[in-house]
Amino acid sequence: MFSNIQTTIDVQKITTLIISYIPNLVSAMLLFFLFWLANKIVQKALTATLTRAKIERQAINLLLRGAKTGIYIFAILTIADQLQINIKSLLAGVGVMGLALSFAAKDTVGNIISGIVIIIDRPFREGDWIALGTLQATVTQIRLRTTVLTTFDNETVVVPNQRMSQERIINYTITPRIRVKIPVGIAYKENIDTARAILLELPKNDDRILTEPPPVVVVTNLDASSVNLQLRFWIENPAQQASFLFEYTEKSKKALDTAGIEIPFPHLQVFVENTEGIKLLASSSIALPKQLEG
Repeated sequence: MFSNIQTTIDVQKITTLIISYIPNLVSAMLLFFLFWLANKIVQKALTATLTRAKIERQAINLLLRGAKTGIYIFAILTIADQLQINIKSLLAGVGVMGLALSFAAKDTVGNIISGIVIIIDRPFREGDWIALGTLQATVTQIRLRTTVLTTFDNETVVVPNQRMSQERIINYTITPRIRVKIPVGIAYKENIDTARAILLELPKNDDRILTEPPPVVVVTNLDASSVNLQLRFWIENPAQQASFLFEYTEKSKKALDTAGIEIPFPHLQVFVENTEGIKLLASSSIALPKQLEG
């Protein structure tokens, strides 16, 4: 029985194969050590280079993880080839799977790439006050796939990074000084210079308003029922723009009311010609109640 087993399993052949395979194992272990050492060197070199370039720490960590992943993937493929493992079929399967996943996760991949671009390009940072379309908010957190915003009403808005990279963004924090525009309409019968002088008195004693450039009042439009003026002045803190708009709109209304200057509302005047048809219609409407009485 033992002889049958020995015949089935050629011990000498197996021993020969193992001995012949030992150099490949040693080479694989040496390659693993070399790739591990290369990763350490690359990580230190990248960290020093990116830090000197003043790249955000979040972007540095992201790039370091990407470099580490790339090195280890290459290491696995190289070591597998050294161990005489057929990786062609594996690579083909991984390629097909990657293609399918790329179609399924197209939006996710796009958001991640956009997140990397935002982190590296830095159009805004956490804590900045920005305008995204009609939305004005503070950047709370920049993540790999999304950006978290907080509005002035303390509402949390999560925006995909792909939209953040495609939309027109105004960053008020980068250029803190901002101009406030107060729209006011006066009647056509009123004097523009008088209204301008009244409006320019409002910001004179307000220390929050910059004196350079000085406040101005301009005519922006001749509307259907009003002459549209605009009081313009500059402030240092852009976060106060909305509160200044509310405050000085009310002050402008009260100041013009005190001066007796009319602020018109939209209205329509109808002029009716005194024709025979109108006279007939008027007489019919007067005679109508008598007919009803009969």
